[in-house]
Amino acid sequence: MNKKELLTGLQELDELSRGDYRQPLGDLVAKTPDTEAIGKVSRLIGVSLKLPFAQPVDLDFPSFSSNSYRAWELLPETLDLPSKKKSWQYRTLEYLQQGSGYSSVKSLAIDAHHERGFFRCLADSVQKYICADPKLRKQIEKSVKKGAASGFNVRVFTPEQLVQAGGVALASLLITHIPVLGLVGAPVIAGLVLLLYSIGVDAFCQWVKDSRANIEIDPYVPSSLRRSSTQNPPVEPKGKGSPGRKPEARRRTP
Repeated sequence: MNKKELLTGLQELDELSRGDYRQPLGDLVAKTPDTEAIGKVSRLIGVSLKLPFAQPVDLDFPSFSSNSYRAWELLPETLDLPSKKKSWQYRTLEYLQQGSGYSSVKSLAIDAHHERGFFRCLADSVQKYICADPKLRKQIEKSVKKGAASGFNVRVFTPEQLVQAGGVALASLLITHIPVLGLVGAPVIAGLVLLLYSIGVDAFCQWVKDSRANIEIDPYVPSSLRRSSTQNPPVEPKGKGSPGRKPEARRRTP
């Protein structure tokens, strides 16, 4: 991955962030509490993976489960279209489906269903390398520390800053050593680099561990970064675009 590709990936995430959260990506990362920002960035990666097979639905109020002003309605029948099967998203899901226990890409997508479900499918594959390969993990940790030493600061995040801090080198490292990342598009790589630079390898791996254990309290962020569970949960307002929807269902284990 080169500088232009990484910046393009960040730009695509920025466009999704503006549409879903009504915030540019820089503000979402820099001005949002860690727990919330991690959940939102990981969800945006899931949106990019789900994009060709979904229809956006604007909401009058932010979703209770994701805080997004836009829902992405999965259209399972699109997964059968030849034109969709040529996309990097389909090829990625096809790779993830192999050995997963799912009979088809469509069944995997239906079970993942929500944007965070799509990201979790990807994270399950990625963590086998980032978290379970000691040699690679050490290389990633070294790259992240080098980025911090180069001046990367999530509180004043800009795409250019991520590139200058060594983001391209980390992106190339991930692509070289993690098979599925050789199939994904630029926004997925950019999002993973941003997550790793923002919270570090340990917190990322903790997030995956907590997610796989189906922890009830905000399962989309690392336990070490969660807010106090004693805080009162927000109440979702009901309106034309938000008819008291239920929180996202978790992906079932096949």
